[in-house]
Amino acid sequence: MNNQSKKIGSIAVFFTIAISLRYYIDVIKPSFLLDLNPYLKILFLGIGPLLGGLIVVKFFKRPNFLTLFSLGLWKTVAIITIPMFLFSLVGILETGTPYFNAPKIIGILILYALFEEYGWRGYLQSELSDLKKVYKYLIITILWFVWHLNFELSLNNLMFFITLFAGSYGIGFMADRSKSLIMAALFHSFFNIFQSGLLKEINLNYILSIIGISALSAIFIMRYNNNLEPKLIKHT
Repeated sequence: MNNQSKKIGSIAVFFTIAISLRYYIDVIKPSFLLDLNPYLKILFLGIGPLLGGLIVVKFFKRPNFLTLFSLGLWKTVAIITIPMFLFSLVGILETGTPYFNAPKIIGILILYALFEEYGWRGYLQSELSDLKKVYKYLIITILWFVWHLNFELSLNNLMFFITLFAGSYGIGFMADRSKSLIMAALFHSFFNIFQSGLLKEINLNYILSIIGISALSAIFIMRYNNNLEPKLIKHT
């Protein structure tokens, strides 16, 4: 079997696993989900791309050019901590009480995005790395759109497709530059933070401002001088 056939076959296996699990969780709604914690239900929705990606990468030996800590441990911790801190701080100012929901919600949404991003950017974008950007991102967008099981012909779905295409470019660019699954998941989670409404105690303008500050901070940290990263001291 030539490489092109392996590539097409691997993508087919990945997507079949991803969309089958999405359908099972989101449409069939198995009974065990009824008593499950709402935040765990969120994570289950993203498990298809994760498992599909893991199977083709581990067993079919397909590429995955992204890693968890390609930016370094401290940079990775920093880009996750900044939005958690800012949402917690603004939540305290808005409610007048400690806002413990912020780190929990942000953590869950980043973890959910990480599940998705292992499949869409970690595996699929790596698999399609030899294509021109427009074709690569268009293929990812189409499969990503179908995976959401949105088949109604409507203006909302057209706008959603355009949003996913823009996201494929934006998140894809960050993934290519950083080689970081966490960076891809962070930028994916920014959309989910805005769209989910889970941080309902915080004014929408503040949410948008924090997302903007967090995104710019993550880009700055990604580009910051690696010489400032802590280094292990070699003993002779």
